[in-house]
Amino acid sequence: MNNEIPQGFSSYASESIGDNKQCVAGAASDEDGMNQRPVAYLAQASGKPIWTRTLDLPADTYQSRATHCLRQGDALYVLLQSDTQPEQSLSQTLLRVVKLNLADGAVQAGGDVAVPGAQGAYSALAEEGAKHLRWDNGNVVVSGQYFQLDAPDQRRDFSTTLKPDLGP
Repeated sequence: MNNEIPQGFSSYASESIGDNKQCVAGAASDEDGMNQRPVAYLAQASGKPIWTRTLDLPADTYQSRATHCLRQGDALYVLLQSDTQPEQSLSQTLLRVVKLNLADGAVQAGGDVAVPGAQGAYSALAEEGAKHLRWDNGNVVVSGQYFQLDAPDQRRDFSTTLKPDLGP
């Protein structure tokens, strides 16, 4: 079990999850500062890591960052925001939730976030704040904004629900 924070790590969120622990979500970039890989770790309240997990890139993406963290029972849910290509005007940002084992960070499940109302080529984003990844009525709720790539100035709000096992 790795408890070293990767070089080039930058934090996007740090959530207190009880038991004097916090979940830290972020990304580690390679030496030239490019190609972020999503990283989540569990730390003691002092900030000392208990375990660190560099997560796989979702299919068809070239970089990703872990931006939100949520604890439910013995699981952590981490929201990934992933880019499909380096050219920003052509790239889509896609959302995925990954379920990790609280004890050791092992990946237990993953599910893509289907954005209601989005069609064709779109980008979605969930801004900072715990309200964008939360637990409600036994389900994981992801909320944020999206836009069609051909109309980047027309942002629309969305909220969608995933089952706790992240299955369809």
